This record gives sequence, structure tokens and C-alpha cells, in this order.
Amino acid sequence: MKVFVMDAINEDVSRKIAESYEVILPPLSRKLDWKKEADAIIVRTFPITKQDLKECTNLKIIAKHGVGVDNIDLIAAQENNIIVTNTPGENSNSVAEYVITLILSLFRNLPSYNNLVKQGKWHSLSTSFELHEKTIGLIGLGDIGSKVSRILKNGFNANIIAYDPFTPDEQFKKLEVQKVNSISELLLACDVISLHVPLNEATKNMISLPELLKMKPTSILINVSRGGVVNEDDLYKALNEKIIFAAACDVFQQEPVEKNSPLLTLENFIASPHIGGSSIESLKRMGLGALKNIDAVFNNQIPPNQIV
Repeated sequence: MKVFVMDAINEDVSRKIAESYEVILPPLSRKLDWKKEADAIIVRTFPITKQDLKECTNLKIIAKHGVGVDNIDLIAAQENNIIVTNTPGENSNSVAEYVITLILSLFRNLPSYNNLVKQGKWHSLSTSFELHEKTIGLIGLGDIGSKVSRILKNGFNANIIAYDPFTPDEQFKKLEVQKVNSISELLLACDVISLHVPLNEATKNMISLPELLKMKPTSILINVSRGGVVNEDDLYKALNEKIIFAAACDVFQQEPVEKNSPLLTLENFIASPHIGGSSIESLKRMGLGALKNIDAVFNNQIPPNQIV
């Protein structure tokens, strides 16, 4: 059985796969005809299109190394009897910790201070905030959102508000999180807005200029979910005109983000290359989770995390 790995993964996991299967790693995996040769593929951000799946002859499983599957045509996979799996929960610690890193960095102007010192300048900026006892708004209270809420409540005595119509009331009570019934209510009340939703028709451009105008001028926006959830042109306007204080995006509508994106010119914006879940620990967990799903399919069993 041939397992094509389309994106870089943990080396220990690669060796583990090679113990049982013929493994083809990048960049070779992208140069060979995986559509004709692969029995299984592991993907992180590599796109799998309808046309790709039509051309597959041996492919039995697409094992997503992560949670979001918006880079895979799920309908086409189902039409071609190809199983799709993911690895929920395996990167949640890493992403949650990264959210806290971004919030603190923005509130304390860390990128700006780093640049100032490197330029030989030694002075404080006029505005800086504590995270202690701030009101945090989470859009999405799944595994990652829940962990973010625990860290902020236990570590910073923060007041947590969340919007998530799909999460049971019991979970809100368990986490001591205030539930709101609209995004507008959350935007008006919070010092930090952190997004934890998948990309779909309902969430595309969920945060655009009308939403940004409802946020406090001292507030910040964090997007570690998916590019496309935030309208990037509107976000630039809001940051450039000081409608909100600052923002950070680990994900973009087009990845890699274009070098001439106006957002990258702003001092009050942090960009990172979709690495919120890319700690050594989480990469290993996700890789082993993908392998577990592949093992199950090759042994005619139902994989633990089957989507299609």
C-alpha cells in the first residue's frame, strides 16, 4: 500500500508510517502522479479538487492532518467512494495557547517594541493594555474555544462571553461562560474577539465592516480559524482608520498571503503562516491520528474520525 504525504509532517510519524507502508514524502509526493499511485493520502493544506478525485484509481482514504476539511471536495469524495477523515482535538492545546500568545502580543505592542529596539529606539508607546479581567468574546465554543476560555478565566480572571448556537447550554454552564444569542451582542461588549468556526457559506465574511464598526476602538480581533471568515479589505480599513485597536490573523483567504497585501503594512497587525496548531507535540498527535485512520481503512474497519 502506498501512502502519499502531500505536506510536511513530523519525522517520527513519517518513520512510523514507513514501518507498515510505502510512504512517499514531499516534495516527491507532489511530483509523482499520486492520483494514479496513491492508496491513501495525508493532507494538511494541500487542496483536493473534484477533478483530482475523478482521476483517482486506487485511492481509498484522504486522511486530513488537522480538523478543517475545506481544502477537500467532500461531495466529490463521497461520489467516488473515497473515505475522508480528520483528527479532531489533537491540535487544540497548541491553537489555544497560540491565541493567548497573540492576545498578549497585541495588547502589549510586542511587535512594535521589537521593531523599535532593532531600529535603535528606546521609548514606550502611548497605549498598552492588561489582559487581566478583560471581557473576551468567543465565536465558537468547541474544543479550541473551550480551552481558550479555561486559560483566560483561570489565568487572567477574564469574563468570557460566547456565541455558538450548536453548543449545548450545559457546556456554557460547565465552563462558566455567558451565552449570547447574536454576534452583535458579543461584538459590542468585548475587549477581545476570537474566532473559532469552520469556513462555510454561513461563516464566509462573518466579520466584515458592519461587524468591525460595532467593536470597541480599544478592542482586538484574533482569527486562527479559517481565511475567508474575516473580510480582509474591511479589516485593513478598520485597522488603518483605528476603528479597532489591533488584529492578528494566522489564516488568510489566499495562502500564502500575497506579499503586497495592505494588511502587512500595518503596525497594529500580526500575520503568521497558518501555524497555530503547529507545535512539535500537536504535529505528532495529528500525524499519528491520521495514520490510525489509515490503518483502520486498510484493515476494513471504520476509522475513528470518519467524515465521509
